[in-house]
Amino acid sequence: MNTRNKLMDLNFSDHDIEDWDIWQQKPEFHWIFNKLELSLALGYAAGPCPTLPKREGNYIIRPIYNLYGMGLEASKVYLKTDDNAEIMRQQHPGSFWCEWFDGPLYSIDYVWEDAWKPVHATQGFIGEDFIHFNRWERIDPPQIELPPLLNKLANNKVLNIEFKDSKIIEVHLRLGNIAGDWYGLDDATVIVPVWENMTEFTIQQHKQAGYKFIDRPENGLGKIINVRKGFLYK
Repeated sequence: MNTRNKLMDLNFSDHDIEDWDIWQQKPEFHWIFNKLELSLALGYAAGPCPTLPKREGNYIIRPIYNLYGMGLEASKVYLKTDDNAEIMRQQHPGSFWCEWFDGPLYSIDYVWEDAWKPVHATQGFIGEDFIHFNRWERIDPPQIELPPLLNKLANNKVLNIEFKDSKIIEVHLRLGNIAGDWYGLDDATVIVPVWENMTEFTIQQHKQAGYKFIDRPENGLGKIINVRKGFLYK
């Protein structure tokens, strides 16, 4: 079966499936949801809060588990090797730190065909925090070699992997683009999230430039201030 037919064979009626649904459906893959253990398995410098890093520098702190998604509770911090008491005082006990990676942010969907094959790739442009993106652009899949560790997920058939440059930062047991934000937008090359605080003037400017609007709300189960109402796309 070629890739196109395999994609058509997948059940996209579950296009709005969430990580918490998959957690209940596939207990054999619970290990991939643990972002700290994944980071350590990938060889990154990482540890649970409030432990100390061995090297001073920039780190990202975020929840070890986050089935809500949307980059909730993530922050960039500068950690020292001797004392980070004030920073750690502000963190949730279920958080961890991991070395900071620079470079472009990618979200890539994969299908298993004797190896993980990329089928849809996008680049994200972050906004004021780790939640409110400015836009996503569809791109040709970058050449990124995946670790053999992910072959343990072959029976899942599909993955969505988020990268900073070539560094894996999250793995999802679902198609995050084709069956996620880009669902039904087969011909779109760019999508712009419409956040609650986006002005009507800005929305009309995009529409005059050829964008269309699709209603696709997201509020992180009530944990997001300035929620997403949908996307402008073209």
